[in-house]
Amino acid sequence: MLVGEAGGGADPAQGGAAPAQGSSAAPAQGGVAAQGGTAPAQGGAAPAQGGVAAQGGAAAPSFLCDAMLGGLSRWLRGAGYDAMFEHGIDDGDLVRLAQQTGRVLLSSDAGVFERRSLRTAAVRGLYVPRGLRPTEQAGFVLRELGLPVRDPRCMACGGALTAATKDSVRDAVPAVVADRHDEFWRCDRCGKVLWKGSHWDGIVAGLAAAAGVAAAAEAPAPPAGGRKPPP
Repeated sequence: MLVGEAGGGADPAQGGAAPAQGSSAAPAQGGVAAQGGTAPAQGGAAPAQGGVAAQGGAAAPSFLCDAMLGGLSRWLRGAGYDAMFEHGIDDGDLVRLAQQTGRVLLSSDAGVFERRSLRTAAVRGLYVPRGLRPTEQAGFVLRELGLPVRDPRCMACGGALTAATKDSVRDAVPAVVADRHDEFWRCDRCGKVLWKGSHWDGIVAGLAAAAGVAAAAEAPAPPAGGRKPPP
């Protein structure tokens, strides 16, 4: 769990970016996702092929976000899901990439869902209504797909995080960081070293807000008059 990045790894934030994970670029290890809207027809919400191993042993879905959802991709990574984002990708290429990788396509472009591969569920997708902040978008996705907030992934690339000892990362982080922190993680995909930086509280609050959006949508309506229901 961590956040704040020193350089690189940036999905452009949209309308309120997710805070970055406190991190330092370690040697790369292979580099390299609402209310007020009607969703077009969607493919099934089954876990994506090649999905990340989930907590509890089930497979967690992985996501591909369109050009309007860069901020959402970062919050989904913070919520524990592998979310991919490519700025400026053509709609046709976007859909083909989703089909090739087995990722669930997230888009705020209704026209994308008119494509045959989405109408026939060859590609699974979810329409994310416009006008939502990234944390609200994340809450919408979690609610619609019935997903919990999980241990975070790297917010730069979506890779899994593995605990690392201070000694093993000392040469990869600023000396002041090594002096102030005892817990470190390394991204298995991009190699970044992460720690709970100054933005951590903001990330925790943002994820709580996303989870709150999902939970609020599932909560039963309060009884008339504000009275508690009988036991």
